[in-house]
Parts: sequence; structure tokens; C-alpha cells
Amino acid sequence: MVKLPAGKPARGAGKSFALRGAMTSRRDVLKYGAATAAVSTFAAPAILRAQDSVKVGVVYPISGDFARFGDSVAEATIMGFEHINEAGGIASLGGARIEPVVVDIRSDPTVTRTETERAINDQDILAVTGCYVSGLSMVASEVCERNQVPFITGSISDGLSSRGFQYFFQVSPKASMFGRSQVEYARLLGDQIEPRRNRVAILFEDTDYGTSTAEGLRNTAEELGFEIVLFESYPFDIPDAGPLVTRVARSEAEILFPVSYLQDAILIIETLAARGVDISIFGGGAGYLVPEFQDGLGALSNLTFSVGSWNWDIKHAASHGISEAYAERTGEPFIHEHAGEGYCMARLIGDALERAGAADRDALRDALKATDLAPPHPAAIMPGGRLSFDETGWNHNVHPVMVQWRDGKPRTVYPEEDAAVEPVWPLPPWNERT
Repeated sequence: MVKLPAGKPARGAGKSFALRGAMTSRRDVLKYGAATAAVSTFAAPAILRAQDSVKVGVVYPISGDFARFGDSVAEATIMGFEHINEAGGIASLGGARIEPVVVDIRSDPTVTRTETERAINDQDILAVTGCYVSGLSMVASEVCERNQVPFITGSISDGLSSRGFQYFFQVSPKASMFGRSQVEYARLLGDQIEPRRNRVAILFEDTDYGTSTAEGLRNTAEELGFEIVLFESYPFDIPDAGPLVTRVARSEAEILFPVSYLQDAILIIETLAARGVDISIFGGGAGYLVPEFQDGLGALSNLTFSVGSWNWDIKHAASHGISEAYAERTGEPFIHEHAGEGYCMARLIGDALERAGAADRDALRDALKATDLAPPHPAAIMPGGRLSFDETGWNHNVHPVMVQWRDGKPRTVYPEEDAAVEPVWPLPPWNERT
């Protein structure tokens, strides 16, 4: 769960979703989800009736623990569909509009299963996109596979694409790629200066997520020749980072790999700065890439590195003005990584529908399998540019990117093919970073 800084409202609070071509409030979306759950289920038709629109399920946690991310990804997905509709809709279907059917799965696996099933059976949905959280996407994709409905996701779990599914499509980098990207970039930068930056501290929360990620970081760091001087777990949502920072300072580490959600990340960085512990931070995405990171830290966020699955300014995405359109729509200063993936998936679905030429689930599945898009196509905006799927349904062209916070926004610095700016390196002391 991403926790916002105390006393700060969620970004985008009070914004509205666009459903069925009209503006509908978030309360109405939740009400709609509840109404959908109350309808009895019937067998879904394989081929949809000729109509002015085609329905796509937008299945995300709009409420519950993961609402901050689910809400924003759904918003970006709807924006992508609106851009398609405004450009004339799906020409091969007579200009049919894409109608998003927003389903709130409430951050719960059981609700994910029941709501996905009901949406498929009751709403004539042609495809489903979701669910941000890999565990929820695992459930929803199983439902879709059983019902032979294409499922398109930006979730990162390696296990999602290992099940032999035929209706599954994953646009994002895989989880196993992120830790390696962090460490490889730190090695690349560390080797550029003398004395070489080689002493590493790894701090991680004592959850399954934290421990598994930290093990991957440690294995890669050892493989690349780093000296690991601190490998320390801590309880999630710590009230005081002082003892942790004391151990970091005593270790004389030069590089820190923290595995932490937003609130803990903010607390650790604030304490490092307050004590003058000058260390280079390479964060692990998620909370390190949302506007609340800068809200909570202010100028202390400046020059922090993080890995990400996407960023708003990568070369072949920035030219489409996606971040500017999202900012105008939501009031947020930029579109974060997962919302960017949502936009990518919306444009991918539109392109596949155009190529399918029929409002038919199998025809859409076949069109998705045959996808081969390159920049400047508005769906070809993931790192690596080209968008196509291997036999498992994974976009095998994609890779993580490294970003560095600069003047209130994360800017892409690596790899070179995706970078928008050069990194500031080596990092100056805290009092010069601000």
C-alpha cells in the first residue's frame, strides 16, 4: 500500500472519469460498479451485435489500498480511448466508438474475480485491460482466459506470461528486470569517477515484496563486483528512520538501494539529509515515481535516481503530448509510469480493433498477436519503442528505464535510446542538491 504524506490529499482528488461519452463522477463510477455486481450472469456472445460502440473493460482498484494507482491508470486509459474516438473511432467498424466499462475491483482478489466475470458476462465486453497489481491481474487474466476474452496488462510479474495463455498480453518490463537495471546503472555511473563508487547498502522492508526484491539486488550487486557493506531489513511503515540511517552512516556506504514504499522512502531520505549522510540513492520505482514523492520531500527529492517501467519524457513518448494532456485533465504535474502504460494499452487496443475489422473477441485476439508497431505510432511509447508480442504474450522489446528527479519531475537518464537528459553525477552534498 502506498501511503501519502500525512495531511496531504491524494493527487487528482475530485477529478472525474469520462464514461459513455459524458463526464461521470468518481462516486458514479463506484455506484456503477456496485450495480454491475448485482446483475445476474448469462453466457457472453462470442460475436457482438453490430453497434455504434464496442465495450472494453477497464478493470482497476478504484478504491481500497491500491486506489491511488488504479484510479490514475484507469483515467489515462479512458483518455486514450477518448483520443481514438475524437479522431473518428474505429474506421474498420464504421467509426465505432470505444466505450470504457469501468469496474472497481476494490484492491481485493475475490472482488476482482467476481467483478471481472460479471463485467464479461453482462456487458458484452470485447476485451479487458487491468489491473495494476500483479496479484489482481493474475486473477482477472484467469477469468478472461476461461471466457476467451483478450486481457491486456501493464503488471510486471514474470509469472503472468508463464501460464501458456492464448488471450493474454503484457506490455511492461518483467519484475526480474528491475533490480538488475538499478544495479547495472549504479555500476556504470560508479565506474566513471575516481575513487570508484563501490560500497553499497541495501535497506528493505520485511515483507515478501521487500525481501524478494532485496535478494535480487544483493545477487546482482555481488555479480557486478560491488562491496555490500549493509544488508538491513526494517518493519514496514517505520515511525523513525534514525536507527537505520545511523547504520548506513557507520557502514560508509556510497550507494543506497532502498526497497521502500512512499512514506518510508520520504522518511529515510529526510533523515539522511538532516544528518548530512551524503549518499547516492537508486530507488525501486512505485512511490519514487509519483508526484507525492516530490510533494513530501520538496527540494530534497532533487537528483534521486529510480528505476521505472516507463517515464513521461522518453523520446518516443514525449512527442505525443501525453503528459501535458493528462496534466490538464487531472491537475497532476505529469503522468506517472503506470498511467503511461494505461495510455499505451488503450491505443494498442484501438489499433488492434482497427486491424481486426470485426467486433469479435477471437479476431481481436489474433490482431493483438500480430501486433508489430514502431514509433511514432501512439501505442509504441514503451521503452524500446517497438511493440510486438512473443509466443507467451509478452512485449519482448521492452526494458526498464532509469530516471533522476530534476526540478520537481522525474527525467529519463538511461538507457541512451530513451534518455531525455544527461544525469547529474557524481551527486553533490545535500545542501547543494536543493
